[in-house]
Amino acid sequence: MCTKYSHLEAEIPLLVHLPAYIQCFGPAILFSTERYDSFNHVFWLACIHSNRQGSSQDTCKVFARQDIIKHIATGGYWFDCVRKKWVRVGDAVLNYLDEHPEQAQLLGIHI
Repeated sequence: MCTKYSHLEAEIPLLVHLPAYIQCFGPAILFSTERYDSFNHVFWLACIHSNRQGSSQDTCKVFARQDIIKHIATGGYWFDCVRKKWVRVGDAVLNYLDEHPEQAQLLGIHI
C-alpha cells in the first residue's frame, strides 16, 4: 500500500548509518538518494529490455557497451588489431560533445 510517507521507507536504512558518515566525512551536506533513484531507473530499463534468459548478463552487456561509448567519445584510446597500434577518435568526434552539451549529459559527462 502506498501512503504519502512510503518514500521514507527507502531512506530509513540510510539514516541508521548517517552518524558514522558524519564522523568520517563531515556534515551531511546535500545528503540525498536522488542520484541512486535515477540510477535504479536506468538499471530497471536495462533489465526490462532483456531477453529474460540471462538478465544479469544482458544488463552487464548494456552497461559495458555504454561505458565503451563514453570512453571513445571522450577521447579514450583503444588498440586497433588491424593497424597494430593505439588509436583514438578524430577531432570532429571530440568537438561534438563540446558543441552538444545535452548529448554529453546523456552520457553522464559534465562539461
